[in-house]
Formats: sequence, structure tokens, C-alpha cells
Amino acid sequence: MTALIEQAARLEQWCRDGALPFWATQARDLDGGWYEHLKLDKSPDAEAIRRLRVQARQVYVYALADRLGWYDGARDVALSTFDFMVEKGYQPDGKPGFVHLLEPKCTVHDPRRDLYDHAFYLLACANVGEKGDKIAQEILEFINSEMVSTNGGWLEGVPHQLPRRQNPHMHLFEASMAYYDLTKDRKWLDYTANVYVLFKRHIFDPEHHIIREFFNEDWSYYADPKGNSVEPGHGVEWVWLLGQYQRLASLDTSDYSNLLYDRAFRGQSDFLNDEENLDGTVRRDTKRLWVQTEVVKCHLAQAERGIPGAADMAAAAIEGLFQYYLNVDGSWVDQIDASYRPIAKTIPVSTFYHVICMAAEAVRVSKL
Repeated sequence: MTALIEQAARLEQWCRDGALPFWATQARDLDGGWYEHLKLDKSPDAEAIRRLRVQARQVYVYALADRLGWYDGARDVALSTFDFMVEKGYQPDGKPGFVHLLEPKCTVHDPRRDLYDHAFYLLACANVGEKGDKIAQEILEFINSEMVSTNGGWLEGVPHQLPRRQNPHMHLFEASMAYYDLTKDRKWLDYTANVYVLFKRHIFDPEHHIIREFFNEDWSYYADPKGNSVEPGHGVEWVWLLGQYQRLASLDTSDYSNLLYDRAFRGQSDFLNDEENLDGTVRRDTKRLWVQTEVVKCHLAQAERGIPGAADMAAAAIEGLFQYYLNVDGSWVDQIDASYRPIAKTIPVSTFYHVICMAAEAVRVSKL
């Protein structure tokens, strides 16, 4: 655990001195919103289309930093970002929910409603307290009236299209747990339980011990090649989420976590690939940063369960992040190739959501 304590402290200091001030000054526009990404020279790309959910993720980042006491003014950043998100993207056409994409000048580019996005709007609402409760309730009413599927779970968007996707449901699981953790309102834990049922019935593949990504309307597996895609990052992300669910709901999820954990690191000693096949062979040997942050969180979750060696694995993975991904100034390399060479064309703002959650979890678990 000594190595984890040292690496967790290193991550905290990097967030405090580097990442939080860097992004707050480099990636925001004059209206308080966030650009989609920075160019490699660290300047914002003012001409890029903006995903509205990036605003929601940044609400979470700076609200969490505020609760941790890691950045002066963090709450002001979170609240102004929330206001921007609502002003630019909430019901601009008079229809329920948030739009999907904004033009560079922040008018609507794509008005469709996406379930994945709305999971993050719920996460943002949870992180601004009472300010977000009314909108969160309206989001729930919208999801439950227009996105509920007769086959279980929720439709992934309005208008609906195939394939069905596990990823939005995973983030609904996360957002509803966050709401319960922050408010102790039982309705959110009940909502989480609905996703957990879906996970057990369809999302977890008991034959291959992986997370299935794409499905037909009835939750049968989608046809190959898309249907047999495995994203190792989502497998380890679920390990962490299942650990959080066990902590909040007092329900043993270790059987699923252990199977996913063992499969993820079968034959792996370093970073995980972006995409594989069912048998573990590689589809894409590139390695995104967000995947590796979920690797750290996965090890932390297993360390909290008492799995031998998991804390040391988390510490080693954090060391690897500082070697290949995390820059001294608080920026990052978003993707490397199989030879560990940087290949990303931009520096996405959205990755901060993964990074700060990892840092906060490392600090929390290192103090247990």
C-alpha cells in the first residue's frame, strides 16, 4: 500500500497544481463554456463542433474538485458551466431533454436526444445540488416516458436506431449511484437496481466473461463484426462500478467483478488495448488514456475488496500514466500506439472526467 499512497499523493498534486488550473484557463470560452478539445500546441480549437455532454462532464470535474478542496474557485467553474449547458442545450426547440451537438458558435448543430448524453446531464445535476434537482426530475420523466423499451432498459436515443448499446446504460448506472451517494434519496438506488438487472441478464457475457457492447432490439447479441467487439476499457470500468454498487447497496457483486477482472488482465502486464475480439485477439492495439484510467480504478476497486496485489497494480499503472500520458503542465496525451508513441491529433477536454475520478479514488482508497 505504500506505493499506492505515494502515487495517489502524486496524482492529487498534479491535479491541484497542473490539471485543474490549466484546463480552467486554457479550454473555456468567454461565455463560461468549454471547447471540445485543444490542439496539440495547447490552444483551443474554436472551430470544432461541441458535444454538449462535455459541458456536463466538466461540471462533474470541478464540482468534485470543490468537494475535495483541490482548486480555489472550482465551484464557480462548475456552476457557470452548468448554467452554460442549460442555456445552450436544454429544450432550445421546445422539446424535452438536451440536444446532442452545438455549432462552434454554440447554436444547435444536432437536436437529437441521446441516452448516453443524458446520463451525464444527470451526473451534472447531481453535482450542483438543489440547483440541478428540477432539471434532473424532468430528465427522468423524459427518459421514462419516451425512452423506455418494452424489451428492458431504455432506448439509446430519440429517434431510436439500432444497435442497442450497453454504454448509455452503464453511465445511467453511474449517474444514479452518484445521485444516491450525494443525496441518500432511495429512488436513485432503486433506479440503479434496474440497470443492475439488465447487466446480469444481457450486458455481462457469462461465457466469455466480458461486457457485450451491441445488441438487437430484444437484447440478443448484434451480428459480427460489430456485435463481437470487446472494449477492455468498459470491462474494467464495470469492475469499478460494481464495487461502488456493492458499497452503496450492501450487495455482493464480487462474482461478476472477479470474472471481469481476471479476463481483463489475462496475459496483460501493461496498458490495455482499445478494442479486442471475443477470444482476446487484438482489433485495435492503440491505447486511449481513458481506458488506462479505468484500469487504475479497477485495481483500486479490487484492492478495496481485499484482492492481494491489486493496490500495487494500481500504483504501477499510475506510474505508467505519468511516464506516457500525463504532462507536467496538466495536459495529456490522449492515445498512444502499440510502441507507446503518441498518436492523438487533439487533446480532448472530455478525458478530464476519467482522470479526476481516478485521482479521487486513488486518494480515497489509499487512506483506507
